[in-house]
Amino acid sequence: MLSQWFLVGPGRCGLQLVRAMTAAGIRVGGIETRSPAGRTRARRAAPGIPIWGPEAALPPAEGVLIAVPDSALAGCADALASRLDPATRVVLHTSGLVPASVLGPVARKGRHLGSIHPLVSFPTATGPLVTLNGAVAAVEGDTSAVHEACRLARSLGMRPVRLTAAAKPQYHAAAAMAANLTHTLVAAARSLLVLSGLSERGAVAALRPLVRGAVEAALMARGIENLTGPLGRGDAWAVRTHLAALPEPAAAAYRAVGNIAVAALAAQRLLRESQLQEMRRALTVLP
Repeated sequence: MLSQWFLVGPGRCGLQLVRAMTAAGIRVGGIETRSPAGRTRARRAAPGIPIWGPEAALPPAEGVLIAVPDSALAGCADALASRLDPATRVVLHTSGLVPASVLGPVARKGRHLGSIHPLVSFPTATGPLVTLNGAVAAVEGDTSAVHEACRLARSLGMRPVRLTAAAKPQYHAAAAMAANLTHTLVAAARSLLVLSGLSERGAVAALRPLVRGAVEAALMARGIENLTGPLGRGDAWAVRTHLAALPEPAAAAYRAVGNIAVAALAAQRLLRESQLQEMRRALTVLP
């Protein structure tokens, strides 16, 4: 394991990883931030770790972990290229979408480039420490960087899985569907329950066992055979009734997800052809 890491970017992901690294006994020599809010957040989340500004030369650290937004990676690499300590030999970023090659400007003097993407949600930087034990960490990059990324992942209790750069967009889209779109749909469902007369607390309590059960059923299935409700049983009347009751864009989301479900139900031959035709008609947007 590298003797010391340095973090660039005190956002939710970066600071959660720094906290996990510190808890695992991995030394973090500093955090770079470009804003007063970032400094405050870093000091709250990781007290005692030195804070660096955006123009100072970075301290000796064998590994640098860059946790900035994907769109900022290329510019960040340009800005870091002349400021890295000569001892730095590995630079990783935390994007599950962008290839390690975006860090090209820092690839000099034998430095190795890679990425490590924990497949978990980081809702806050300073709240409860996110559990990484057992989570997948997607790693990508050159051989030496991947080796260090795998060692870091294992030290934090994660299971490293190597990806190619070409596979990252599909991998990241799958992660976004499972996490971000699920979050969005559940939040929309909660709002609809409140409009139906439930309190906010009551809506959350009502959804919790339903959502957890549905997610677990999906994870346990080989395909879509555990799907329940009107979509699973081919109840076109109920689907049309739902769509008539839903405001846009909730109705559009229902139709989009419903069409994915119907295609999967057809592929597994879980509904009769007549049911599938009725479902497709029910999900069609009328002019």
